[in-house]
Amino acid sequence: MKKVLVIISSKAGKSELEIKKEDILNAFEKNNVDYEIQIEETRYKGHIENLIEDFDKENIEDKNAIICGGDGSLNELVNACYGKNIAVGLIPTGTGNDFAKNFDYSNFDVNNIFKFTKKTIDLIQINNKLCVNVTSLGFDTHVLNGAYEILDKDPTLGKRAYIYSVINSLKDINYENLEINLKDLCGNIITTKGEYLISALCNGSYYGSGFNPAPLAKINDGHINLITASKIPFYKLPNMIIKYKNGKHQKSPYLNEYKTCEGVIKSNKSFLANIDGEIFETDKIEFKVLKKAINWIYFNENKVPRN
Repeated sequence: MKKVLVIISSKAGKSELEIKKEDILNAFEKNNVDYEIQIEETRYKGHIENLIEDFDKENIEDKNAIICGGDGSLNELVNACYGKNIAVGLIPTGTGNDFAKNFDYSNFDVNNIFKFTKKTIDLIQINNKLCVNVTSLGFDTHVLNGAYEILDKDPTLGKRAYIYSVINSLKDINYENLEINLKDLCGNIITTKGEYLISALCNGSYYGSGFNPAPLAKINDGHINLITASKIPFYKLPNMIIKYKNGKHQKSPYLNEYKTCEGVIKSNKSFLANIDGEIFETDKIEFKVLKKAINWIYFNENKVPRN
């Protein structure tokens, strides 16, 4: 027996792709689907977790949960489904939709919801939470925080809020004094210390509404791509930001990329960081790749991850 639970996030931002409950119901009837479907719209904080708790109790062999939302809603769903026999899928209706950029949604329409296959993907354990896409700290998190403040004032700006926040954040550059200890893919321990503009732990390739810090990262390669940016002369920052956004920064002497399976990032003072866009404050991040951690739903039109 098979069932699909579709959750429509009420907190998703402005998006190019808009799907309503009525659209899903019409597609369900049109495609003559021979399994059960349940559609829920979130109404309060923690609703996704409660829906998954109830779903997990149902006596159904093949359970699938699809979120219509952004990276934050997807993170909530994955944290709720991890360890349960529930596959997870995404219809990107958020503002940034960065995790969705690891796939090809260019030909997606509502009828694709009922045509999918499933394969495992990796996750990153960050302290006591799970990261689906990217966890980062430093300049990019301050940009993200500023973008949220801009969107609170004018939600219609959508992705443009991130660009405005980058410009604003350049007026007050801060570096984090960090010690990074990590284990590489051969089991060697690497330690590096210094002042960093950015430190990004990447499972996927994109974050920050389209920035491409780890072009070679894949969600099923069994490791994490750690990107660090050391002190950069201010006059070089604008050009570096453009390269960083477009994934053309690999040869920069100011950036390093490590392939790692686990490690610790710590400081002698607290710093702002974010997990899939959810901002938090800490003085230490313990991270570890969780290989083949969850079943991911690949809609037929986007079943091959982008390289």
